[in-house]
Amino acid sequence: MTALVAGAFGRAEAQDPRIGNRLDAPSRKALSALVDSARAQGIPVEPLMEKVYQGLAMGADGSRIVVAVRSLTVEMANAHRVLGAVATTDELKAAASAVHAGVPAVELGKMKKQSGLRRSLTLPFTVLADIVSRGVPVQTAANAIRSLVGAGAHDRDISEFQRNVQVDIEKGAQPKAAAETRVKGAVTTPAARPEKREQE
Repeated sequence: MTALVAGAFGRAEAQDPRIGNRLDAPSRKALSALVDSARAQGIPVEPLMEKVYQGLAMGADGSRIVVAVRSLTVEMANAHRVLGAVATTDELKAAASAVHAGVPAVELGKMKKQSGLRRSLTLPFTVLADIVSRGVPVQTAANAIRSLVGAGAHDRDISEFQRNVQVDIEKGAQPKAAAETRVKGAVTTPAARPEKREQE
């Protein structure tokens, strides 16, 4: 095993002996290597350990857990590459979800550059991943979220947009049309409510 077994992964095993009991030696070695690689790249390892716990809770075997963690490591690495060191762990997790849904990492980088350090993009990235998974074309979804962020929409506005798109799709609307229609109204929301912005 790598030296990291005595680090993050080793501490997790010590705190929860079920890991050691339920993961075979090759899987533990592979997971330790993945955590080691992530840390060397400056990628937070907590989400990787969360994925291990999730797999164990679902009854997945070691090999399936390793595949899932390896996939997450790649997705987080792609997100980290375009978001940079300023991105928080939560932003990277949300960005990885978006990448997993099929959003090119470069689109996430554009959004981060657009927003700078002014706001967290955890929710925008999460909503982006969600609406893409519901069938909204990637570029349509990315354009919609970028428009909302650019218009200064608050998280509550983006959450409302997400709910509206979901409802429209469930009622039979085409995903692309639902996103395009809802974003037209949503992007005007922040400007239409200046008094609430001043109170926050």
